[in-house]
Amino acid sequence: MSRSILLVDPDIQHRARILRDLGGNGVRIVGEAASSDEAMRLAAFTGPDVVVVADGPGLGGGVRLADRLAAEHGVPSVLLALAGGTATTAPAAGGGVMGVLNEPLNPATLHAMLELAACRFQELLALRREVETLRKALEARKVIERAKGLLMETDGISEQEAFSRLRRTSMDTQRSMVEIARAIILSAGVSARTSQVGDVLRS
Repeated sequence: MSRSILLVDPDIQHRARILRDLGGNGVRIVGEAASSDEAMRLAAFTGPDVVVVADGPGLGGGVRLADRLAAEHGVPSVLLALAGGTATTAPAAGGGVMGVLNEPLNPATLHAMLELAACRFQELLALRREVETLRKALEARKVIERAKGLLMETDGISEQEAFSRLRRTSMDTQRSMVEIARAIILSAGVSARTSQVGDVLRS
């Protein structure tokens, strides 16, 4: 599979050498950046599959840049560990670094790492989406359970009848059960506050 690559390296001579190593084998260079700010702009404009970051002292932190690229543009990074860089800490980073390579580079290893980085990042994104879906489902269940409890308490009905009432209202109004449940909870909160105000006025 052809992969589009953005290369980030402040050293123009070193960048040229990496470009030679990246050449061919289905790799397409879509941009070159000499700074973190330039890398962020180019990533937004070119939408690369992977960003190769030469993590030397002139860049100001390749791991931080990789995390920004992942968070803001949804792009994974492979770090090339250079003297004075921070790539050795990459495994503990915030999710943007999908691989680390040390010099001298082996072109075959570099190409394999780029493919692995792209695939691993997509798997990570899919896992995050799945976790978010489960989180929302759990949150919805808690809201519905709370609304059921309020209906059971205020109307003196069974749990099954409370659930049936939520479901019927959802179908009749063409709104989700979670929306109906939240409305019930909100209404109960307003009623409770109104009752408290009345108690204060009567005291």
